[in-house]
Amino acid sequence: MSWLEEEPVRGGYPAIEFLGLSGVDRMRAAVKGAMPRPPIHHLFGLTPISSGVASSVFSMPASPRLQSGAGVFLAGTAALVSDAPLGSAVLSPLGPGQIAITSDLTLNYLRPVSVRSRQLVSRARPIEVGRRVGLSEAIIEDGHGEAVAHATSRCFIRQLPHSEGALPTSTDPPTYEGPDPHERAPSTAPLPPDTWSGHSFLDICDAMNRGELDIPPFAEFFGFTEMNAKEGYFETTAPSSPWFSSPAGTIYGGFLAYLVDSVLTGAISTVLESGFTCAPLDLKVNFLRPVLPDGRPIEASATVVHRGRNLMLAEGQIVNADGKLVVKATSSATAIEGKAWLASVIDDAPETD
Repeated sequence: MSWLEEEPVRGGYPAIEFLGLSGVDRMRAAVKGAMPRPPIHHLFGLTPISSGVASSVFSMPASPRLQSGAGVFLAGTAALVSDAPLGSAVLSPLGPGQIAITSDLTLNYLRPVSVRSRQLVSRARPIEVGRRVGLSEAIIEDGHGEAVAHATSRCFIRQLPHSEGALPTSTDPPTYEGPDPHERAPSTAPLPPDTWSGHSFLDICDAMNRGELDIPPFAEFFGFTEMNAKEGYFETTAPSSPWFSSPAGTIYGGFLAYLVDSVLTGAISTVLESGFTCAPLDLKVNFLRPVLPDGRPIEASATVVHRGRNLMLAEGQIVNADGKLVVKATSSATAIEGKAWLASVIDDAPETD
């Protein structure tokens, strides 16, 4: 059992009266803290910074708990910070009672991210918002102002019953004892560079499953378990924990994208030759069904479908506890020869002050 299942969830959800406000007024209320912060805010620090009809900005800290076993962050970390502002950019121009439901998310990666990045900031804008569909895009930057990813999203627009003119009741935010999860020190650490240079990814996964090596900080943080790795294939399981809930009360799409990215990267890593590292290039995610935070396990798996010398392609999916497909995704990556994982981050990252 992971800590996610043992510790009471922090955060809450907006009152139904907020639907009576326009989209931009809902987002401005979120920025001001006039509505409860959702669990994902407390889990990994996702916070709305500003919002208007032409832009939406969110940030999150580069917490050490997001480190992989190699010290870098998974490339899909960009999804954690970008899904919310992309949806908000479509929501802001909408009227009372209208909501935006993310249909797909595409990320193109530009630079690696690590704790040296300090924070991630996603600046999103609407491209086109119609009666039924809205498109948006975002640039994700690190704490040094360097662009680390570009994202686009499509949302379906739905009209919900609402009471116009009903003002939401303002409530004081709850207080919690101790720091939020993302502010705490990780209980595991990245593996030494010698471990990566002297062993294959499959060997390291086997040692983790046997308990001989620590699982990565991100896997402990998000409760990933039952790791199954073989050549060209990777699979893991995560709880549909209420900690992963968005303001809508369902599992946050950015987390689902992060989860499927983790198995896509894992599958590609199983086919790397000795002396090579993996540089993810992109991620395309289709959200097929909402996932409820009922605590039941969701299973993510990925398979390598193309294995070239310079380019690899993998397909992944997430299945809920009822066996229904909820996410379908693809990712491509290139192999880099003669560079250690940790060295690639240290070389590319700016110095901290």
